[in-house]
Amino acid sequence: MRIKKAIQKMDNRKIAVGAACLFLLSMLPIWYLARYARPSGDDYGYSVYTHAAWLETHSLIAVFRAGIQTVKQYYTYWNGDWFTTFLFSLMPEVFRPWTFWIVPFIMTGALILGTGVLLYEMCVSIAGMKKEDFVILSCLILTASFQYIPSTAIGMYWYVGATHYIIPHMAALLTLVFSWRFFKGKRWRYLLAASLGAFVVGGSSYFSSLLLFMLLLVLIALGTPRNKKALWLFLPFLICLAGFVIQCKSPGNVARGGESFGFHMDWALQTILESLRQSVVTVGVWMREKTMVFILLLLFGAFSWDALLGVQRAFHFRFPLLFLALMYGCYSAQFSPAIYAAVDVSLGPATMEYLTFLLTAAASVVYVEGWAIDKLREKGKAVGAGGKYRMCFLFPVLGICLVLTCLNPGWIGKSVDRRAIEYVVSGQAEDFREQIASQMEILLDDSIKEAYLVPINNEQGPLMHMPVTSDEEAFTNRVVRDFYQKDRVVVITE
Repeated sequence: MRIKKAIQKMDNRKIAVGAACLFLLSMLPIWYLARYARPSGDDYGYSVYTHAAWLETHSLIAVFRAGIQTVKQYYTYWNGDWFTTFLFSLMPEVFRPWTFWIVPFIMTGALILGTGVLLYEMCVSIAGMKKEDFVILSCLILTASFQYIPSTAIGMYWYVGATHYIIPHMAALLTLVFSWRFFKGKRWRYLLAASLGAFVVGGSSYFSSLLLFMLLLVLIALGTPRNKKALWLFLPFLICLAGFVIQCKSPGNVARGGESFGFHMDWALQTILESLRQSVVTVGVWMREKTMVFILLLLFGAFSWDALLGVQRAFHFRFPLLFLALMYGCYSAQFSPAIYAAVDVSLGPATMEYLTFLLTAAASVVYVEGWAIDKLREKGKAVGAGGKYRMCFLFPVLGICLVLTCLNPGWIGKSVDRRAIEYVVSGQAEDFREQIASQMEILLDDSIKEAYLVPINNEQGPLMHMPVTSDEEAFTNRVVRDFYQKDRVVVITE
């Protein structure tokens, strides 16, 4: 009886508060490491012109002009993502030393914003769930997003990497929400916002562009017969397409990808088939290596069913198989750029594949559960009152998940939090910061033109740093030299 009373008192508002507190607690080690994060490699390389412009003029207009100069140079000689290249050139330490700590907060905030807004639209606006249910569900997905992300550098600590992948991902998710709200008869300002978001995505990541193309076309195709307003969504679609084409036409793509870079129909067909295959194989790998993610998805499904039971909604989930096929296609599409390019890639693509999987899996769970509940109600079958479901299923599932996690501590052991805490407790983080401070003391001294630096330890934990080497012609040495306006930068090895 005491357990029953405790369960009855544990309503979703209390659970939502607890979930939010646990999520924020899980973010503390990630945010704490921000004090150790430092720019390196490309962070310096893309910011050489803008940093020089700021030092000479302290004018934002001059800095923006230098940013455009950076875009022109890299568009011609290296890569075509013109919008994010402009953002690359605005690395925080362009304006002030020791401000790089803000980067992890910006990137984690961007991922929280994009994911949260999309889940709110899906859970509250469409599925009719209560706000406390949205808080619980979003905390589960966000916890999985941050704790088991394939690359903490891409997701949080590397300015260029995170700007290239996370910022467009956020923009794509927001654009989808704005497009849906406009389609549902809301104000024209949502079309303007969707168009601005499409502009950002089109000049940024292939991955986010593909996701946006697919879902906008589906919305236009399915929505136009019932609402001619859907045709206006061709505006953000075409804006994104124009930016995407400009990217693909970059001369730098050939320099980076080789003479064979370009569109080939046979490659495209093979890429689609391989993407569909590899996406399934990757889920199997994640089930072994990121088992805790699927525990969190199980909890997501349990709480989602509970939330859907308690609402009467206008939206009906009619075509579950078609929706599952669409979500599978959106997830699989994230594999295609890396497969098509057929070159060695960073963990950026893996990060986008993972984050898209989480969102498509969450959407699939909500849709299929909504469809199942609708069917049961149509047949007049009882789907279970909230209290009965919670007593017989929800809380037992919570208990089982807790026991399984306790029996398999290795699941949590692979989390980002554990890596971050171990990196700090071991003293390696502080050692890294002291070595960086020693280097910065020399690099920031304008009277020193030949900078001889101490080595940096190779233990970086979740951080990302490309160290200066003993070879003064190495890439990192050259970009650090140019950024700090030195004649020479080299590490002393003896």
